[in-house]
Amino acid sequence: MRFKEVGLLFCQLLAVLIFAAGFFPQKKVLKGDAQFQYMAETQRALEPAFDKLVLVVIDALRADFLFQQNVSHFSFVHELLNRGEAWGFTAYSNPPTVTLPRLKGITTGSAPNFLDAILNVAEDDSSSNLKDQDSWLSQFSKHGKKIHFFGDDTWLKLFPEEFFQKHDGTNSFFVSDFEEVDTNVTRHLPHELENKDWDVLILHYLGLDHIGHKGGAASHFMPPKHREMDTVIRQIYEQVDDRTLLCVMGDHGMNDLGNHGGSSAGETSAGMVFVSKRLPSYPRPAAQEGVSSPIPAAEDYQFFTRIQQVDFVPTIASLFNIPIPKNSLGVFIKEFSSLLGRHAPTKIIENYHQLMQLAGKKTTALGSDDLGAMLAEMKDVQATLARTATNYNYALLFLGVGILSLVTAATAYCYLSSTTLNEASVLMIAVTALLGFSVFGSSFVEEEHQIWWWIIIAVIGYSWATHPTCTPSHLVFLGCVRLLRGWNNSGQKFMYDFTVAELLKLYPTIKWLLVGATLGAVALDGFTERPLLSIFNLLAGLLCFAYKACWANVNGEMSPKYVQPLVSKIYNLLFASGTSLDDKQLLVPLARLFFKVAAAIVCMRMAYNFIFAKRKFLGELFPIFTIVLIMQTTTQNIPLFLVFTVMRSSLRNILRIGYPQQRCEMFFVLSLILQNLSFFQFGGTNSIATIDLTNSYNGISENYNIYVVGLLMCIANMAPAIYWSLAAVIDHQLYGKRPYVQQKLSSMFFYSVNSLLLLVSCICMRYHLFIWSVFSPKLCYLLGWNILIHFLTETVLEPFLLVLAS
Repeated sequence: MRFKEVGLLFCQLLAVLIFAAGFFPQKKVLKGDAQFQYMAETQRALEPAFDKLVLVVIDALRADFLFQQNVSHFSFVHELLNRGEAWGFTAYSNPPTVTLPRLKGITTGSAPNFLDAILNVAEDDSSSNLKDQDSWLSQFSKHGKKIHFFGDDTWLKLFPEEFFQKHDGTNSFFVSDFEEVDTNVTRHLPHELENKDWDVLILHYLGLDHIGHKGGAASHFMPPKHREMDTVIRQIYEQVDDRTLLCVMGDHGMNDLGNHGGSSAGETSAGMVFVSKRLPSYPRPAAQEGVSSPIPAAEDYQFFTRIQQVDFVPTIASLFNIPIPKNSLGVFIKEFSSLLGRHAPTKIIENYHQLMQLAGKKTTALGSDDLGAMLAEMKDVQATLARTATNYNYALLFLGVGILSLVTAATAYCYLSSTTLNEASVLMIAVTALLGFSVFGSSFVEEEHQIWWWIIIAVIGYSWATHPTCTPSHLVFLGCVRLLRGWNNSGQKFMYDFTVAELLKLYPTIKWLLVGATLGAVALDGFTERPLLSIFNLLAGLLCFAYKACWANVNGEMSPKYVQPLVSKIYNLLFASGTSLDDKQLLVPLARLFFKVAAAIVCMRMAYNFIFAKRKFLGELFPIFTIVLIMQTTTQNIPLFLVFTVMRSSLRNILRIGYPQQRCEMFFVLSLILQNLSFFQFGGTNSIATIDLTNSYNGISENYNIYVVGLLMCIANMAPAIYWSLAAVIDHQLYGKRPYVQQKLSSMFFYSVNSLLLLVSCICMRYHLFIWSVFSPKLCYLLGWNILIHFLTETVLEPFLLVLAS
C-alpha cells in the first residue's frame, strides 16, 4: 500500500486508541485505610460476631447452580438451608462480569471499571493492583489477622503477597483443565483445617467456570462438579466451630453458553450462602421462611433475597468488627442485624457515615429509630454512586475524535475522488451510512446481526431482479445465507432452542460426516490442477479431524464409535508409536503437529513460487489457510465452511455474469458485508460474554504464553471474517484491474466513518444506562476489528502475500 494510505490507517488506529484511553478511565479512589467514624472508641471495644472467616469462591457459580431443583446438586448445602444453618442470597454482580473486576467489588466494595475486563486477561499486568486501595483484606492484615489463600492467582495479582501468610495460586486461563485446577486447591484443606493457624482462609475454585467455557451451563460435567464442591463445603463445615463463618459465593454467573462478561440475568446473578452453626439461633431471612431447598425455577435467576454483591463488604466488616473499606458502595445486609444484637444500629450508622463520605454528602441527624429510612437512603446513594463512579478524560476523548475527523475527511476524499459512481460504490456508501448511524441506538448495537442480514438479502434481491439470467446462482446463494442465518443464535435479546448447531449436537454421526466432508472438500479443492499440494492439504485436514475428534472425546461431546479408534490409528501412523495414549495426552502433540504441517505447506508453496516464479498462486494457498481457520473453529460450526465454499462459487458466477466491469469492486463490498454477517452467524455478538475461549489453547500446554493464546483466541473468534477477507484479495489477484490500494480505500472509508460515528455515540451516551453493557463492549470490538482485520489481515498479511505472488 502507498505511504499516504498507510499513514491514514495508522492515524485512524491512533485516534481510536487515544479515545479509548480517555473513555476507560480509572475510578475516583480514596487513598488510605478506613477508621471507625461513628463512636470510634465504643466500636473498637466491641467483640466480633465471629472469630474466623472461610471464603469459598466458586468461579461462575450462578444462583440456580446452588438453589434450583433439577439443576443444583449441592445436596449438603440444601440440608443446611433447610435446617437454618445456611442463609441463601442471590447477589447481583455489576458488569463487566469477569473475575478481576468482580474480585475488586467483593474485596473493596467498589464499582467495576470496564478496563478491568480487558486487564483480566493480561497475565503480567500490574495496573489493577489494590496495594494502595482499602479492602477488607487490608483491614484484616492491619489488625494482625493471618490470611491463607489457595486458588485463582488473580488474587495474587490484585493484592501484595505480604497480605498472605501462606498462598498457592492456580492459573485461571487454562480453561482446558477443570479437574487438577481444583484438586490443587482442595489438597491444602486437610492441613489447614487441622492446624487452623489462620484467621481468614480464602479458596477460589475455577473448575466450574472452565466447564462452562468448554461445554456450556448444561454440560454433563456440571453435576459431578457440583457434588465435588458440595463435598468441599461439607468437609470445611464439619471441621470448624460455631465461631467460624463460612461464606460460599460465585464471583459472577454465566449465560447458557457458559460464557460471561455481559449483563444478562444469568451472568449477573451469582449465588451466595452464609453458613454457620450459630445461625439457627437467629431468625431466618424472610424469603427463606417456610421454603424447602432446592426450590423451583425462578424468573431471571432470582432466588431468596436479592442483594448487591458489594453488600458483602460492609456486612463482613461489621460482623468481624473492622472498619468498612473507604471506597465501598455496599450496604449492610439487614438480615444479619440480629447477629449484632444491640450494637446493630451502631454498625448501620457507621455504614451510613462511610457511604455519605464517599458520596460527598452531609450526614443527616438520623437516630437509631430511623434505621429503615437510613438503609433506604443508603440504597439510593449506592445506586447513584454505581452509575457515576468514573471520570472521563475529556481532553483525550476530543483529541481522539478530532484526529479521526481529519482522517475520515481525508479518507472520504481519497475514496470518492478515485472511484466512479456505480453500483459497488453506491452500495458501500449506503452500508457505511446505515451502520454508522445505527450505533446511536443500544438495541441496534445489541442486534447488529439483523442489520447485516437485511443488507445481504436486499443486495442479492436487487441483483436477482436486475440480472434474472443468474437465477440459479442467486437461489443457491440465498439458500446458503438462510442456512447461515439459522445455524446459531445471534444477538443478545432472543435465544432459540432449535438452531442447526444445537441439532447437530444431538446427531453426532451427521455432524462428523459433515466435518469430514468439509475438510475433504476444502483440502481437495483444485486437485486436478495441483494433486501433490492437495494431498498435503489432505494430510493437514486429517490431522485437524483427528484433533477435533480427540477434543470432543476429552470434553464429553457425543461422537460416533468409529472416531476414537480412527484417532489412535492416525496418531500411531504419524508418530510410529505403539504406546497407548489417552485422548487428553494426544491433544497437545496432535495440535502442534497440525500447525507444523500447515506452516510447512505454506513455506514449501512460497519457495516453489520463488524458484519457478509462478504468479498468482494465492488461490493455491487458500485451502490450507481455510483448514487453519477450521482448526480454530468449534466443531458444530465447521460445516459452515462448506457452505462458504458454495456461497463463494455462486457469488463468483453472479459477479462474472452480472457485473463484469466492476467484479472486483463488488466482491470487496460483498466481502465486507459477509465478514460481518458470518461473524455474527457464527455466534458472535457485541458483548464480551460471547468471546469464545474454547480454541484458544489448541496445542498449548499448561506453561503457556499469553500472547500465543491471545492470537489463537482472536483467530478463533474472527475466523469467518478472516476467510472472507482473504477470499476478496484472492479474487483481486485473479481478476482485479485496479491497484490493490484503490480497492482497499473502500474498506478504509467504511472503518473510518463507522469508527468516528461510534466515538461520537460513546460521548453522547456516556451517562446512558447501557454505557458499560452495550457501548463499551462495542468500542472494544471496534478496536478488535480495526487491529485484527483491517490492519493485520488487510494491511499487513494480504499485501505481503500479493508481493510474494507478484
